[in-house]
Amino acid sequence: MLTPEFLRRQAENCLRIARSCFDLASAERLRLMAAELSAKALEIEENRRYSRSAMRPDPATSASNDH
Repeated sequence: MLTPEFLRRQAENCLRIARSCFDLASAERLRLMAAELSAKALEIEENRRYSRSAMRPDPATSASNDH
């Protein structure tokens, strides 16, 4: 499974290679790949937060069900 940490490391690697690349088209493609990897890492983190919050009971509704 891909983790946000792994994706961010890959993004950093892409940026490092892009900085040392003399071919401007390749460097740009590497920067785009880094942006996509970072966005995917953020998406995974947001999905995890949403899943965790959806599984927790809402204290307001739990209290009203106790009556």
